[in-house]
This record gives sequence, structure tokens and C-alpha cells, in this order.
Amino acid sequence: MACYGLCPMHRRDSGKSVAPFPNGSPAPPESREARGRHYCVMDAPECAVRPALRLLAPAAPRAGVATADIAPRARALIGAAAVVALVCSLPALLMDVGSQRDWAAIAVFAALGMLAERFDVDLYGDSRVSVSALFMIAAAVALGPGAAVVICPAIAVAGHAGRARPPYKLIFNAAVFTLAGLASAYVYAAALALSPYDGRSYEAAAVVAAALANFAVASALVAAVVALTTDVAPTSVWREKHAWLLPHFAVLGVLAFILVLAQREFGAYAVAGFAVPVLMTRFTMKQYVGRTEHTVRELREKHREVKELSSELEEAYNETLAAFVSALDTRDVETQGHSQRVAELSLQIGEALGVARESREWLDLKHGAMLHDVGKIGVPDAILRKPEALTAEEWQAMKEHPAAGYRMLRGVRFLASAAELVLCHHEHYDGAGYPRGLRGEEIPLAARIFAVADAFDAITSERPYKAARSVQEACEEIRRNAGTQFDPRVVEELLRLKEPVAAAA
Repeated sequence: MACYGLCPMHRRDSGKSVAPFPNGSPAPPESREARGRHYCVMDAPECAVRPALRLLAPAAPRAGVATADIAPRARALIGAAAVVALVCSLPALLMDVGSQRDWAAIAVFAALGMLAERFDVDLYGDSRVSVSALFMIAAAVALGPGAAVVICPAIAVAGHAGRARPPYKLIFNAAVFTLAGLASAYVYAAALALSPYDGRSYEAAAVVAAALANFAVASALVAAVVALTTDVAPTSVWREKHAWLLPHFAVLGVLAFILVLAQREFGAYAVAGFAVPVLMTRFTMKQYVGRTEHTVRELREKHREVKELSSELEEAYNETLAAFVSALDTRDVETQGHSQRVAELSLQIGEALGVARESREWLDLKHGAMLHDVGKIGVPDAILRKPEALTAEEWQAMKEHPAAGYRMLRGVRFLASAAELVLCHHEHYDGAGYPRGLRGEEIPLAARIFAVADAFDAITSERPYKAARSVQEACEEIRRNAGTQFDPRVVEELLRLKEPVAAAA
């Protein structure tokens, strides 16, 4: 059971089209840092659960291709896991010295586990289904830790033999399988030794506990390696990718208990008979996959086409917006380029405040900043270009442009939520702005961000009626108005961005 790339479990919330990665698994085109939520570089014996036992182990790499390097810290953890597995294996083997081992049972459990691991099912090239964890847990419970350290590495070797995988993956899988198997054996033994209860029901509960111990050790190690590779917190990796598997491993414990009873009551070879329904899952799933593979390929192709069309449509939207903004700037020559500059600075501040790039909020901020003065289309040139001070009536007409822009944009589906910024971009933090006199957090965050970026660009830009002022002067002016005209939190982020620039100048 090995996870080498973007299994469906690891990318079920992604929705991104993927391109071949060097190890043969699909992977998104972003950098490794950007794909932390989706990229799993290490083997994951606990990857998802599917029909019947439903143990999903994601995609194995194709033969004859290179595999991506992993972070040095992850390699160090792999080495440490291998050393710990070796150190823990020696006492388990020594405890069995002089005892009568059931080599027939060891051979049967190992053969079944290796068979399950070797003949996993390729799910449309994204992932693989295997039931080998069942036999590792059952062997650890039925035969003890000494047998587990023989069987578990053998299953890992079976999964890697004849496949183009780097040695560190075999080392890591063998270490994880061994440590997880030992955890199952020791938890089961401790549960029986420390409890006054007896009987089949309690023993079944002890086997379930052993299965959960197996899951805990394996998932913790894999989450740690993924975290070191992707710079994501181990707890976040575990919660996202592994926590939901907990109940499925409890079910595995129940099935393992049945195999243990079969071995104990009827002998080693009876285990194979009881395992047949489990192994038949493989052939059932293979038939199902074969019958649906063509449909899946067609759906993927359609999905790719839809993504391409969506990308082209987004580009068309952006080009249309850029042309529209350029037309607005051409009409008001005094502020040419202002909208684009303010939009870029607004996005920088927004990201500093935690607005996720390419999120809906981020796009609304971008579109609203670019189109903030769209309502000036309705302002007569005699007012818009008047070189003298405006009269009270003219100023009132000018103050209508936020509401006019809002009315224009709210009817356009992909700009409707950005229209709020257009409506509120002249509101003041202390409530002295217009058109509604909103104050504080009544003003949308995007509008509060824009107000600061807009003021900064206006101060540092040359206009016919004023000279451009320095970045330092702009920062000082905006700082003075924090809490009155501007949101202090937004001002703080602007100063973090711009004050180092002013100091360097």
C-alpha cells in the first residue's frame, strides 16, 4: 500500500487538472510549496478506505522514470524510522529464541499479505487499492511481535519488487510496516495482560485496539514526512489526510479478529480460506474498474476541456476589464494608470491581511479596485475636468459616482460581489465618508483596504494641480489619519510594505 502522488483522497478538494509528475503520478503544475495540501511524496499505508475493506493506497509510479527528490529533513526522518524499526525488531526476535514458532502460519500470513500488496488494483492511474494491512494486523495479533518483524518487511518488499521506485521508499515502507505491526502486537498483548476481563468480546476489542495502534503509528510517521517535505504542520497533514480513516481501521480490527480465530481454531491453512472473500474484493474491483475505465477517461478529457474553456473565459474577462479601465483612464487623463496601480497595491495589502490569492475575496478586491471609478461615466465632462473648485451642486453630482458604479456592476454576475467595494470606496473609518456614512467594520474589508491604497497612490502621484510627494511623506500622512479616515489595521500593513522602501530611498 504505497502513496506516491496525488491520490483521490489527497486531492479530493482540489478540483485542479493535473499533469504528469516525474514519478508517473499526476501532480499540479505549482511549486512544491504551493501544492502542500495535495502532494504526498512518501508511501502511505493508511491512505483511504474503499469498498469491502476499502483500503486505498494511492498511485504507484510507472516503471523506468525518475522520482522527485524529497527534503533533507524528510530523508533524515526516514533514516531515523529505519533505525528505530531495526532496534525494536531485535528484542522482538530475541524474545522468540527457543520458542516454537508456527512457521506455517507465518508463511500463510506473509504470502497473503504479499499477494494482496502485489496484486493491488490500479484505480484509473490515480491510486491503488490493497488489503495487505489486514494480514499485517492479524499476524501481529495471532503470532506475536517476532512474526510481525518477519512478515511486515516482506510485504513491503513485495510491493516494491520489479517497480521503478527509489530505495528510500522501500526503506520507509519497511520501517513503517514494521513499527506499525509491532505496535499492534504489543497493544494487543498489553490489553490482555492488564485487564481482568476474559472472553471473546474483550479479545475482539483488544484486536480492534491493535488495529487502531497500527493506524496511529503509520499515519503519524507518514504525516511527519509529508509535513517535512511540504512545510505544512504535521497536525494539519494528519487531520486533513488521515483522521477520517480512523473508523475504517476499527473495521479492519474486526476482520483481523476473524482471521485470528480461524488460525487458532482450524490451523494456519484455514486462514487462506477465510481470507478468500477479502481477496475476492480485488477481482470484483478489477472488473468494476475495467468496465468504468473508458467512462472515467472520457470524463477526465471533458473536465480538461472545461478547465481550458474556463481559463480562456477568465482571460477574456480580464482583458475586457483591462480595456474598460484603460478607457476610463483615458477619459480622466489626470489619473491615467491610477486604477491599475491601486489594484496592485490593494492586492498586496490584502494578501498581508490574509486574503488568499485567487480566492473569491481576492478577485473581488482586484476587480473592485480596478473599477472603483466606473460610476464617473455618468459625471459630465464639465464637472469631471473642471480645473477650478467645484460648486456645492457639482460636488453633490460628483459624490453620486459610487452609487452609480454600484448599480452598473451589481447586474453583472462575476462583478456583483465586487460592486460593494465600488459603493463603499469613499466611506471613512470614523463614519464621515459617503454615500452611507458607514463606520468601522460596517465598511467591507475590501473597501477599507482600497481606501488606504488609493490615498497612497494619490499622494505619491503627480497631478496637474500638485507635485508628487515621497513615499515617506505619504506614509506619514496616512499614519496621521489612521482611526479617522482609514482602518488602523490596514494602515499598519501598508506601512510594513512601504516604510522599508522609504528608508532605503
